[in-house]
Parts: sequence; C-alpha cells; structure tokens
Amino acid sequence: MAEFVTSHYGAEAVDYLAEPLLSGIYGGSPSTLSITSVLPRFVELEAKYGSLTKGVLAEMKANKAQSKRLPLFRTLKGGLGQMVAALESRLDGHAKVLHGRAQAVERTGGGFRIRLDDGSIECGQVVLACEAHNAARLAGSLDGRLADLLGSIAYSSSMTVALGFPASAFPKPLNGFGFLVPKRERRRLVACTWVGTKFSHRVPTGTILLRCFLGGMDDGGILSVSDDAILDAVVKELHDIVGLRAAPAFSRIFRWPRSMAQYTVGHPGRLAEIEARAAAIPGLQLAGNAYTGIGIPDCIRMGKQAAEAISRALCPA
Repeated sequence: MAEFVTSHYGAEAVDYLAEPLLSGIYGGSPSTLSITSVLPRFVELEAKYGSLTKGVLAEMKANKAQSKRLPLFRTLKGGLGQMVAALESRLDGHAKVLHGRAQAVERTGGGFRIRLDDGSIECGQVVLACEAHNAARLAGSLDGRLADLLGSIAYSSSMTVALGFPASAFPKPLNGFGFLVPKRERRRLVACTWVGTKFSHRVPTGTILLRCFLGGMDDGGILSVSDDAILDAVVKELHDIVGLRAAPAFSRIFRWPRSMAQYTVGHPGRLAEIEARAAAIPGLQLAGNAYTGIGIPDCIRMGKQAAEAISRALCPA
C-alpha cells in the first residue's frame, strides 16, 4: 500500500491519507498491507485507465450518473444483534442452536466430529466462521499445513470508547462524520465518529454521542490499560482536538482482542493455498474476515457462499 500510494501521490499522502484511513479500517499499517488485497479496485482502475486519478474520477462520474444513490453509512435500527436474532428465529424448528466452545474438529468415516467442552457433535459439513487464529486451532487435526497458513494471518486488536455529552458541551456544531488521527500526530486516539450524524435515530435530541477508536497493530497494549486511564487519555485528547471542556455524562468501553485481520503482503498467494487445501477436505468451508473482505457485507457474502456450497453438496443438480 505505501509503495503504491507513494508512487502516485508522494510520501505525504501516505502519512496523512492512507495511514489514518487504513488504521481506522484495518488497524494496520500501509507499509505491510497488500494493495491487491486491500484495494484491488485501485489496481484495476490504474490498469484500465493508465492513471489512478483518471480512473477514480471516471468511476466517480459513473456513480453520480446512477439514478439512486445509497447512503454512505447503513446499519440496522435495532442494532446488529437484530440480524443474529432474526437468523436464529428463522432456524427455529429447523435446526438446533448450540452455545459452546469447540476444542477441535476431527475427521470421521462419515464426515467430522466436533469436540466440545462437554461432549461432541457428529456432522457431515463444517463451516469455520471465526477468526483465522481460532480456525487454525480447530483445523490442526485436519491438515497441519492449512492450520499453519491460517495461523500466519496477522490480527490487530481494537477498542471502542463511547462517550455521551450534552450538546451544550461543544463550542461549535460537529459537522461532518468525525475525524481520523495520522500516526505522526497520534497519541492514543485513532479515530472518532459523531454517531448522531451517521445515525440520527441512535442519539436523543440534546445529546452528542462520540465513538472513539483505539488500538491497532501499533498500540495493541491499550487493551490491558485500566478503564479509568483510558477514559482520562481519551477525554484529554478530545479536549485538545475538539475543544470541549466537559466531562462525559456516560461512557462505555469495549475491547476486541485480535479481531481485525491484516491482509499483509503475500496475502493473495497465502489465500490461494488456503482455499486449495480447504477444498481438498470434502465438507469443510471457511468464512470470516480473514480472507476476502473484513466488513460485515463481506462476511455475509462469504457466509452465503459457504451455505451454497453445502447446498450443492447435499442436493447436487
């Protein structure tokens, strides 16, 4: 990523555009992430138009010509848990939902045995829809090389800090959607978003809700810092950046250890071998943010692909 952006726009574009954007999305560094895995569309546009700038401008023009523009940010009004609850409801009467920790997945004559803390499950099809480092632990008895490849996918840790303030605490309106902090100027905050600007239904009138992001590959140690110290650091940085002088009316801290997959240089080749080895194990599917996209839509797409593969195996045309 760093080499690609530098060759087109210079080192400053890496420091003040690519790095903060990639830190906010991946929690990673442009010096290690693969351009063909993270932003393959940019590579395609450069190849098609002979210039990345010409390609981006042409695509922007084409998008403006569309009759209906979708909103930049979308979510479920009842929270993302609403989607999980809906899926579980649709399964009612058709499948049993178990809540437990799998210890290993083993091959049997008719398929697989999933060893749990308190027993096992026999099945013909398995989808490992979890972080690659957990998939590696489960796949060890199926294919050692596959487990090694899965375990080689790096992950960064992240943290979100939600802070609520009365609107009167801010010296001027919060325009836009928030801000990113370049690494050169960063202390702890990676990014901050104005939740009410993105999703007005989530914030009552007269209240400002900020969602702050911390962590990443360069600051994984933040997860071990106490809540009090985190709040103190975040509020002080917000005072400097935004200019507010009030203490938050409420706060919530969420820690996400090893949650954001890193598509580092060499990821396409690594992924090709992972897919080939998984395909050689009949009944095994992989899904999750470690392969071809880290966003929720990407994970939904991979889940659908896994379900379709199982459907084809059980009901061949």
